[in-house]
Amino acid sequence: MLFAPPLTGALMTGVLIERASFLASLEGLLGEAAGGSGRLVFLGGEAGVGKTTLATALAGTSHGPRVRRGGCDSVTTAEPLGPILDALPELVQTVDQDAGVSRLRLFRKVRDVLSESPMLLVLEDVHWADEATLDILCYLGRRLTGAELMILATFRSEELSRDHPLTVVLGDLASLPGVIRMQLPPLSAAGVRQLLAAEGSDLDADAVFQRTGGNPFYVTEVLATGAERVPATVRDAVLARVSRLSPAAQEVAGVTSILGRHAEVDFLAAVSGRPLAAVDECLDRGVLVMDGTTVGFRHDLARLAVEQSLPTAERASAHARALARLQALGSQDHRRLAHHAAGSGDREAVACHAPLAAARAARLGAHREAAEHLDLALRFHQAPDRERAELLDQLSYECYLTDQIARARDSGLAALAIYEQEKDTRSIGTSQRWLSRLFWFLGQNADSERYAAAAVATLEQLGPGPGLAMAYSNLSQLRMLADDHAEALQWGEKAIALARRFGDRDAEMHALNNVGAVLAWIGEVAEGRVRLTQSLDMALADDAHEHAARAYTNLGHNYLRNRSFAEADRYLRAGITYCTDRDLDTWRLYMNAWLAHSLAEQGRYPAADRYLADVLRHPHVSPITRVCALTVTGALAARRGRDAMGPLDEALPIALQTGEHQRLQPLAIARAEAARIAGRPADLAAEIDRTWPFAITHPEPWEVGELSWWLYLAGEHRQVPALLASPFALMLAGEHRASAGEWRDLGCPLWSAYALAFSPQLEDAQECLEILDGLDVPAARYAVLRDRRARGLVVPRGPRAARRASPAGLTARETEVLQLLAEGLSYAEVAERLVLSEKTVGHHVSAVLRKLGEPTRSRAVAKALRLGVIQPR
Repeated sequence: MLFAPPLTGALMTGVLIERASFLASLEGLLGEAAGGSGRLVFLGGEAGVGKTTLATALAGTSHGPRVRRGGCDSVTTAEPLGPILDALPELVQTVDQDAGVSRLRLFRKVRDVLSESPMLLVLEDVHWADEATLDILCYLGRRLTGAELMILATFRSEELSRDHPLTVVLGDLASLPGVIRMQLPPLSAAGVRQLLAAEGSDLDADAVFQRTGGNPFYVTEVLATGAERVPATVRDAVLARVSRLSPAAQEVAGVTSILGRHAEVDFLAAVSGRPLAAVDECLDRGVLVMDGTTVGFRHDLARLAVEQSLPTAERASAHARALARLQALGSQDHRRLAHHAAGSGDREAVACHAPLAAARAARLGAHREAAEHLDLALRFHQAPDRERAELLDQLSYECYLTDQIARARDSGLAALAIYEQEKDTRSIGTSQRWLSRLFWFLGQNADSERYAAAAVATLEQLGPGPGLAMAYSNLSQLRMLADDHAEALQWGEKAIALARRFGDRDAEMHALNNVGAVLAWIGEVAEGRVRLTQSLDMALADDAHEHAARAYTNLGHNYLRNRSFAEADRYLRAGITYCTDRDLDTWRLYMNAWLAHSLAEQGRYPAADRYLADVLRHPHVSPITRVCALTVTGALAARRGRDAMGPLDEALPIALQTGEHQRLQPLAIARAEAARIAGRPADLAAEIDRTWPFAITHPEPWEVGELSWWLYLAGEHRQVPALLASPFALMLAGEHRASAGEWRDLGCPLWSAYALAFSPQLEDAQECLEILDGLDVPAARYAVLRDRRARGLVVPRGPRAARRASPAGLTARETEVLQLLAEGLSYAEVAERLVLSEKTVGHHVSAVLRKLGEPTRSRAVAKALRLGVIQPR
């Protein structure tokens, strides 16, 4: 269904073409939302295809839910929460007057307002949305359950590149229930003919279709020209309409094009210097349309055509008049003031308003927009003075928050150069410490270390102080990451003492985290976790986002390194939830990568795949996160017989550049496993040697145990100056079944299979293959069979008889577990009956669900009964 808008005289209103099915679908979704099943619909299509018209039609048919509408603007830097505040003007006062309102409280307030009654919220052109608006869409999209709310968000498909912020949002929300994406196509040739016929046009329908591609806006603009020939472009059609206006009305249209999506009538008349009759003429001729008390173009394509046709001097003059009028009215809209100041070339006004606009944007979480305002201020402030350095510092931080780390580094370096020129010691030291952090995020650890040491040396010249405490803690963190435990503890304890002396809670939280992580690593696990928990508790109390995220990460990672998967997953999931609620994407993605690692160790590959996909679809993910995700991706690919070296080769230079053992060691192991599976034993030891020298000088039982196992497969037996973790020690001693049992108890099915892989007992080999089949890792299975043949060990000839007899390909143990579940036993009761751990029972059930293709235990039991795999209770 398409509403062709009234275009005065030549066109009739109410022509509805080729959109009935889309409107019916939207009406159905609106009904579901009104019933308490919230819906978020992304409606895409090219510019002018009729998205707004369809949204208007839906709003017009909505008799139950209340309708709220807001839109995004392309004329200036996007207004923070602009479309949300358009739709919910009652929140404007809360946003502007309560400077202390947190993002989470604000987002909850928005959801509360939207939940007061059944509602349709229409947000137009969200491809232009500010960062805070996209964040709130994510927030609402994850909380649709039980909401009597439908959000219809329109966007231009052709605007979305791989790294467009909306592309990331669409990917993040794609798998959530209640989130739907629709694509609106152009009109067909028949639809164009129908539209022309309905309007009584004599234009050649085929020519119009060919020239416009069926774009409804283009078609209506062509019709509005009243010409006998089809204009060459939509720009020609728009300008032809404007040219028929009086000079006064043409000036009104020109001024409107530079004022934004909508302009107040009185403001437009004042800036243009033309009477209201000229505004009315634009409305009567259909060049402008009225929306409540404001005036604007029917489509941004028309606005853009008019704006681009204005001479440069005329545009600058209009901006100057708009700026003067806003100043006379006492406007506090610093975004608009900065825009018009820049358009008129008023440097003083830009310097005044752009930083204020940036501060408001940052406070509301629109950090990309804050960076744009700061860019504008810097373009108009070229003097290398302190004011420029402070703008560069602010820009560096906003870029850091938006994953533009290289740009953040460059801005930080520029600020440092000015501070050095001014010989401002405190600012120099603070900048050096900040640059150390940025270089670390870029994986350039040598530079990070250099700036960290320089920051300490610089700030120590000024004596004890809060800035020095954080410099100490930053150096402690780098020493921790380099596994220099003694130095990390020394600097960390100095930072804690100094931070407590000056009441610097930020530095104290940061240093407690460092010290706790080191203590846990060197064996003082209980004390280390106490310090880490202290850091977390302080961060949660202060709502210190980054400190809390870092504490969750290090607690989760500490448990993961010790194969305490339940605790690791608990902290990582809690951290991911915390970061999701606060849109801390950098930390959320980092924890996603580590959680994927944990899930992969537990044989929960589909779940690991989902977390990895979430990380790797982000185009600007930080190097330290990317290397972790690529490592797990490569390991899983190797086991499945897919391309493993692609991700593993991409990860290698990143890991080498960081120089951090925690990046290189997992990668070396993944590459060693890939070499073994691919039948390249000569490469196996070479991969382990990337990390072996460090591992034996900093021996840790689990790490040296795993490295020793892969070296054993390469035919090398090296002495290790430390005890190995028990499951690895048993594997290397040939205690196959004992080792497999310990791995089962830990919840590591793959390692349980690997422990049985070289057992001389046929029964052990068969169990090994059953586990690998349950994990669906055919390449790893083939490697086990190949290596058994090479070692002269008996090779199972195929699945066990019980498995061959099963129509679903279940193993005897899986069938046994399923039979007991069918009899009503719990996981714990099944485990007790079969003398297994509950984790092992869970692995068997996961394999059963995968083989039977059923999502739940009850449905799997029902299907197995139908197939005769198990007997009725």
